[in-house]
Amino acid sequence: MNLHLQNIGHLERSVEDDRLRRALAARLDRAFKRARISSAHAAKWLGVSEYDVQYWRSGITVPPLNACARLADAFDLDIHWLCTGQTHEIPRDYLRASSSPAL
Repeated sequence: MNLHLQNIGHLERSVEDDRLRRALAARLDRAFKRARISSAHAAKWLGVSEYDVQYWRSGITVPPLNACARLADAFDLDIHWLCTGQTHEIPRDYLRASSSPAL
């Protein structure tokens, strides 16, 4: 399945699933703290209210995909990880092929 569609589906499920919403909120909050960016600063940059950002960080609501994409870019995070908590796995045969000597 396309990662973009997976991200959308995961965010949609997070709206109804408290566990998924809290997990997304924890990843967002960790990213904000690591980057030392306030909710107010992010809200201004994203064009949303500070309450929106605080609700995302506390798991009350779920940010839209475009906000996740901008935050992932600003925090230098993989958007798929931010939305789902999953990382991309590089196939082992790809790693072997890329490490073999060039002909």
